[in-house]
Amino acid sequence: MTFLISSVYTFLYVAVIIMGGITMTLMLILNIREKDRKHRAVFLFVCSIFIFMILDFITYYFMSEFASGSIVFALITLSDTFFCILTTAWVYALIVLINAEKTINVKQVCIISAVYLVLSQILSIFEGRYDTYALHMEHASGKVILQALNTGYVCFIIAVSIRCIYMLMKKYQKSRYRTLTLVMALLLVGYMLWIVYWDYSTWYKSEENLMEIYGGDPLILMYAIFNAAAIYYFYKKDPLKIRSAQVATDEAVGIISDRYELSGREREVLLLLNRGLSNPQIAAELSISENTVKRHVNNIFRKTETQSRHEIIVKVSNLK
Repeated sequence: MTFLISSVYTFLYVAVIIMGGITMTLMLILNIREKDRKHRAVFLFVCSIFIFMILDFITYYFMSEFASGSIVFALITLSDTFFCILTTAWVYALIVLINAEKTINVKQVCIISAVYLVLSQILSIFEGRYDTYALHMEHASGKVILQALNTGYVCFIIAVSIRCIYMLMKKYQKSRYRTLTLVMALLLVGYMLWIVYWDYSTWYKSEENLMEIYGGDPLILMYAIFNAAAIYYFYKKDPLKIRSAQVATDEAVGIISDRYELSGREREVLLLLNRGLSNPQIAAELSISENTVKRHVNNIFRKTETQSRHEIIVKVSNLK
């Protein structure tokens, strides 16, 4: 019975990872097309969680039975490293999505994550935590210090997340955008709380019992829901214009240009944007530098109250 449950769980985990690969591929294509910091931040989060889930799966479901202790140690170290990268990318995505870079220091978050990773790994090695596959430590003092270090880092991430939630609620009063970002922040807080439970539950567990705790990792369910929602979004909203590449007429571009008081050059850039040309192609077409094109594109975004190529094209396409 235990073997059957383990097999089903492993199958579901692999299925979630495959879904994650699809999501990451779609996000990569969208990121290449949009080229703005919000898409980059979300793509970084998607990549980090995908790699973390693969490393976690290999470490706890495969290599624990077939690999030598040194290989398992290396995999656990990689898994811990990408856990810090994941949490940092998660926080960074929240900060960028609510435009809080000037309020919350991203570099400080990265530095604290790096310091925590280095200190926790050094302490784990010296205290013998990786002498066996089980998360075991010989000295009670080392255990207390490491637990305190882990708890401190988790509390820091939770504090930053709560601050993001506060800023989000204050800045965005009514919008679906606020709801989506709020859910993302609350999930991070919930996952950090589970990490505290995981941390304190594994100190006295053997390898066999460890699997029972690990099987309850909510990140797997979160990741499955996230991938399903992302794939549905790409199917329903079609941001990549896979099903149809509706391009507005030159007349619609002219109306938008007049409505938002675009300059003559900005009108020309918008027209070429609508035809699907990249910045280098627009620069070559208009015989101007790529930096000048970027400046005109940013001016268009600002005047039309949009944030990406996709948004401005949709605005033009939906012109009544």
